[in-house]
Amino acid sequence: MLSLPKLLLLVIVVALVWFGWRWVARVQTIGRARTEARRNGAAAPTGSPFTPRAASPTDAEDMEKCPECGAYVAPRSAVSCGRSACPYGR
Repeated sequence: MLSLPKLLLLVIVVALVWFGWRWVARVQTIGRARTEARRNGAAAPTGSPFTPRAASPTDAEDMEKCPECGAYVAPRSAVSCGRSACPYGR
């Protein structure tokens, strides 16, 4: 039979599913708006808590192979691998 604890648990489960579904739908809507704004070159919608970062040409950097250890590193932000002949030693 149904008892009060079972009914409360059922209500809690239904509420969690409902609010979870609304949250997922909202995140997807914000993501679509951000994607559409990025495609159009416009700013993000004002109601969005997420503001896209302006892309600049310096965001990407080519990787170079370290001659000492063979690891691929970004030259401007590379740190020493710990070997004595590492060209990226700081």
